[in-house]
Amino acid sequence: MLNESFVNKSEKKIYDLLPHEPETMATTLFIFGMAIYYIWRMFAITPQYDELYTYYTFISKGPIYGAIHWPLPNNHVGYSVLSGFLDLLGNSYIGLRGVSYLCAVSNLILVYRICKMFYAHGLPFGAVLLYSGMQVINEYSVQGRGYTLATTCFLLSIYTLTKICKNGSKGRFHFISLASFMVLGLYTVPSSVYWVVPVGLSGVIYLLINAYRSRGIYINFKDNIYYKKLNSLVVAGVGAAFVTFILYGVIWLAIGSNLLVKTEGSMFFGWSHALVLVRAPMSAMRTGINYMLSQPYIQSLAKDVFWSRYFGWIWSLLAYMIPGIENVITIFIFVGIGCMVYECIRHFEYSRTVINLITIVNFSFVFAILIFQHKLPYLRVFSYMCFLVTVCVCSALERLINVSIRLYNREKSGNVDEVTVSKETERVLKRDAWYSGIGVYIPVFAILIVFLCRFFSPNFSCQLGERENEVFNTLYIADVRKREIPAVLDCEQQYLLKFGWDIDCQKTDVFDADMVILDKDMFTPDYSGEDFWKFYQTYETIDWDYLKTMHVIYENDNFVLYVK
Repeated sequence: MLNESFVNKSEKKIYDLLPHEPETMATTLFIFGMAIYYIWRMFAITPQYDELYTYYTFISKGPIYGAIHWPLPNNHVGYSVLSGFLDLLGNSYIGLRGVSYLCAVSNLILVYRICKMFYAHGLPFGAVLLYSGMQVINEYSVQGRGYTLATTCFLLSIYTLTKICKNGSKGRFHFISLASFMVLGLYTVPSSVYWVVPVGLSGVIYLLINAYRSRGIYINFKDNIYYKKLNSLVVAGVGAAFVTFILYGVIWLAIGSNLLVKTEGSMFFGWSHALVLVRAPMSAMRTGINYMLSQPYIQSLAKDVFWSRYFGWIWSLLAYMIPGIENVITIFIFVGIGCMVYECIRHFEYSRTVINLITIVNFSFVFAILIFQHKLPYLRVFSYMCFLVTVCVCSALERLINVSIRLYNREKSGNVDEVTVSKETERVLKRDAWYSGIGVYIPVFAILIVFLCRFFSPNFSCQLGERENEVFNTLYIADVRKREIPAVLDCEQQYLLKFGWDIDCQKTDVFDADMVILDKDMFTPDYSGEDFWKFYQTYETIDWDYLKTMHVIYENDNFVLYVK
């Protein structure tokens, strides 16, 4: 029989761990529900081409292979390395998408924790609702790509920076953590530089201004706590840059040595990789760097072409966040940033100044650097900005609620002409009625309606890769486990065989095969359409005589399944 005192202590400990605030309870239940939804999504949505390429080329070959190979810019190295470890568990879905799943759930927690530090009136819960209802966030929530992981690094960097900027924060832990998150973000997706620089710059600006404002408190400027933190922040930034260089240096050495030993005419042709790395590491490094620079992720556009597309690109990005209400989101962004600028000027002592600066600097930096580079990256690169848009909405609504509360309180108190001090968070003067002050939660209810409309919209949970899904279903119908000599006539068939059945099929021709899936575009002579680049065979190269010896057991609008 258990000791009664032990039982009581255990129950008290469990009770203390559980949330008691209504808002926190609601958020916890919502995140739990989204975690279940993400699990369903992880197994129900067929992987897209980029995911399959990542799994086939890097993740399935282990973390070490993923860390030293970079054939194309779409290798999200940090993600491939972490997923390589998960893939050792033996489940391809967990191996491909497990990291993204953990990050997707963590991001909801981080959004709440960050917003809870700066906003009231139920807005932190509203922020989680709004963020999770965004299209790009949902699409990449469990995709086997590095964007969700990079967003986690972004949110962790913001969370850590706010801890650093607090007066009572001491020690090196937060600075080391911040540097680590920035390194992982850059190692995962190089385009994370779009948020790494602004986040670091925001911290520098905040600490620099506060060091100047508190200069009269300290006799020696070097004793200024903000100056000390600023110095540590700069050191952390330099350390992050150095570690990132080392990690990519390994890739450059691997790429360079591989090119040097395999390129005819090279003085190192035919050498072993180890010999090149020992005798000519700098040559290997230079070759690797040159190769990576010659494979730009995004091409620069001509000036006139850039300006003709720039504003349409911004509109497309907003539409990718919350389709159908781009106008509303645009208004909230401008109003939110306006409120943030106002607070930074008039109320720099507010706790929200940190998140305000981070948002303002991020928006300013991104749009300025794109104009400077004349580049329009893929929209998914800026999925992390969904959080900044969420913050803009919270900032605008918080301002509206605070002003409304002040007017309401003045009216109720009878002191209509009284000039009250503007508080960071206003509270409603309570009356006897239980519903007194409930009006401040109207914005949260509005956001909840937006989330429900998004969640139940047809495109929120639909398949993303129609072709990949059709190929996957056709492979199931083919019962590939019973086939001795399957053939793959395009790369998606090859990748899906590896992903779904752990079959690394290298046979790419029809002859002597006992299973063939034919894309109907292959029936078209001289075809060069949309999916042509995926094909291993065409109308001109297929052995039609052998194919006639097989029989069709399944056919849909796009594919024909032949078996022997």
